[in-house]
Amino acid sequence: MSCLATRVAVTFAVGSEVQQETTNDFSQIGKPFLMGTVALGGIVNVMPLLFSEISHNKTQIMWFRRVILGGLATCTVLNILWCWAVLEIVPQMSVQRVMEEGVVNTTSGVISESSPTAYSMVYSNISLEESEKAGEIATIPLTKIISLKYHHYSWVAELIQIFIAISITVSFLVMGSAMKHTIDGLVNSHWNTKLESMSKVWERTLPQSFHRCSSRGLANGLISLLAFGIIFIVSSCDPRGFVVMLDKVVSFSLNTEVGLFIFVMLRASRSERFQHLTVPLPVGQRVFQLHWTLPVYFLFAVAYDVIQSIVEIAEHNLQHSSQPLLTNSSLS
Repeated sequence: MSCLATRVAVTFAVGSEVQQETTNDFSQIGKPFLMGTVALGGIVNVMPLLFSEISHNKTQIMWFRRVILGGLATCTVLNILWCWAVLEIVPQMSVQRVMEEGVVNTTSGVISESSPTAYSMVYSNISLEESEKAGEIATIPLTKIISLKYHHYSWVAELIQIFIAISITVSFLVMGSAMKHTIDGLVNSHWNTKLESMSKVWERTLPQSFHRCSSRGLANGLISLLAFGIIFIVSSCDPRGFVVMLDKVVSFSLNTEVGLFIFVMLRASRSERFQHLTVPLPVGQRVFQLHWTLPVYFLFAVAYDVIQSIVEIAEHNLQHSSQPLLTNSSLS
């Protein structure tokens, strides 16, 4: 959190001198919206891991809720400020309209320095648009621009790269631990008595040096290695495909999880069959009514994701089908 706050403050200091012109296009709000739901859905998967590390008493549960809400609010504000700081430095589009002042006007035969302001189109290969096409994060063009155009702030570019490396490492460890915790839970839930008896028979046939590792632990490790290996291969071989996977597959699954399954779990927790359980710090009825926002928000994201994917597939097929027609017409 402190790394992100420091990174935002330093980038804003540089952006105050650059003051890159920005434009708004709310028709492109869909992708940031889906990526934001990925972050919110990830919190739901991290919370069980964190909750297992505290004592289940009233005080610690109360502070656990406060920390989760405080961390969520702080990260939201810092991420908005970070996006703002990046837009102050990095151009949004590859082709920019640059204003030219003091253009000489000779249309009436009289030279005038106070002619109307003219614009010229300038192409730049360092922009958020080019980074999006290459599957790069926004800090790559940010550090390039600072290093190339603002040499006296080169230390800022190095500092940002260090903070990004720390942030990605921490994020991977936190989300990876939550993913490992989920995989272990799935394996343990499907590990029935028959598999337990078979594993004990199999363990007796192994040498004594292998008895430290149980069959269940070995299964947890292999499945986790397979899951993390697939993620690593996809992200290393095709960074843009990895971003598309986050944008489409992960957002769809996390939004379905939170908007449907977590909502059903919350509804079931207030049913008669769970009334005998003792809850150290129950949620009040008024606060509990907020759970209706889960299906409204996250299932809307699911519907938007599905419609957006169908539209993109239709446009892609339309472009491919029109290419042979254009080729034939040009040949004729």
